[in-house]
Amino acid sequence: MTTTARLTSAADRVGPKARKPAFRRPKGLRWVLVAELLANLIGFAVMVHLARRLGPASFARLEYAAAVAAWLLVLVRGGVDVIVYREAARRPSLIRPLTDVLIGLRGLAALTGYTLVLGLAFLAGPERGPVVVVAGLILFPSALVTDVGLRVSGRFGWIALAQVVRSLAYVGLAVSLVRNPSDVLRAAWSLVFAEVVGTIVPLVWHSCHLGWPRVRFRKRAWLVVARRGAIAGVIRFGRVSLYGADLLVLGWWASAELGSYAAARRIVFGFVALGLVLPASLAPAIARQWACGANLARGLIEDSLVRIWVLSLPAVLVLMVMAERWMPLLFGEHYRGGGPWLVLIAARLPWLLTASFIQASLIACRRESWVFDQTVGLVLLALVLVPAAAALAGPWGVGWALLALEIVAAVGGLRMLAKLGLSPRWYLWRHRLQGLLP
Repeated sequence: MTTTARLTSAADRVGPKARKPAFRRPKGLRWVLVAELLANLIGFAVMVHLARRLGPASFARLEYAAAVAAWLLVLVRGGVDVIVYREAARRPSLIRPLTDVLIGLRGLAALTGYTLVLGLAFLAGPERGPVVVVAGLILFPSALVTDVGLRVSGRFGWIALAQVVRSLAYVGLAVSLVRNPSDVLRAAWSLVFAEVVGTIVPLVWHSCHLGWPRVRFRKRAWLVVARRGAIAGVIRFGRVSLYGADLLVLGWWASAELGSYAAARRIVFGFVALGLVLPASLAPAIARQWACGANLARGLIEDSLVRIWVLSLPAVLVLMVMAERWMPLLFGEHYRGGGPWLVLIAARLPWLLTASFIQASLIACRRESWVFDQTVGLVLLALVLVPAAAALAGPWGVGWALLALEIVAAVGGLRMLAKLGLSPRWYLWRHRLQGLLP
């Protein structure tokens, strides 16, 4: 083909008559949602087993340790992940070197995070400290997850398989090892070993298609990725701090009452974990659509927001109506007091998922600074509001304070979408809703 012909062909592709591609949801996303749903069902069954076997006091210690581990896990799987996924989606040829850089940075973050875990365990005292120490080990296998190629190429079936394998390992270990309140350390070890098993599936795919990861210290590459991921890392750390602020604040109570609150919270956050699959899975797709045009990105964002509300509102209503019956039925009479707390915590669900998805969408559209400003403001507000609410009204005050924060975050996120030209077209939601319902 001559140079003129090549230029003509290129002009035909990008000319005014060229038709823009319609947005398409990534293939395999349904498998991830199904796997996450299965994992949540299995995790819910394990949680009921642990709550009954451990009792409110030991279950509260386990939940506090798990909350600390999940909080610091953001240091490992934080903003650097977001940047690497985005850049690998834009430049697929860099998947392998970016994976090597990512694992190295994650390992460094895991060492830093576990140092903080040891400090918190010392402050927690001899009764709760050992559980925190064991649960914190989950940071290290999480650093070794080689999922960049899977997410960028849209092979979500492998990610779903890894989730199922992790869940089955967790249920097998927890059910076989935990039988009474003294087995709280075994419950923490079950979390760690299940995470180790979950890293095997993505590692197998990565080694077969791209070779074994080679972690090398490359100062320039590490600094560039870390610097670009710093803002997104602070954003994610702030969001997870808001997610777990109630347990992190109330965890110092070390009372049986916290066990009922933690059990109610786990029910709601099982739905949260399912809902957070959407922003994590769609962020690379939104980044690609944004590069092609704002209208394509807006279509994908609109469709996802409709799904969030269509799926979360019925779940909230069911949780609220059945709260008084479910708590003693599932966990026993010792947890009856958690029913009213379940109602309050469930009210956070749609607002939390909306705010999280909008923030992930803005980051995918390269507006990290906007989300950073919002997150810093929310964290500063929470530092004042949540401790004061805990001192004045205990768990009730903390629950109401966090509900208010989630509403503020969701409304603020919608305003930022409007500023970027991605505001959902409300008049089209009725048609999108008709396409989602049978």
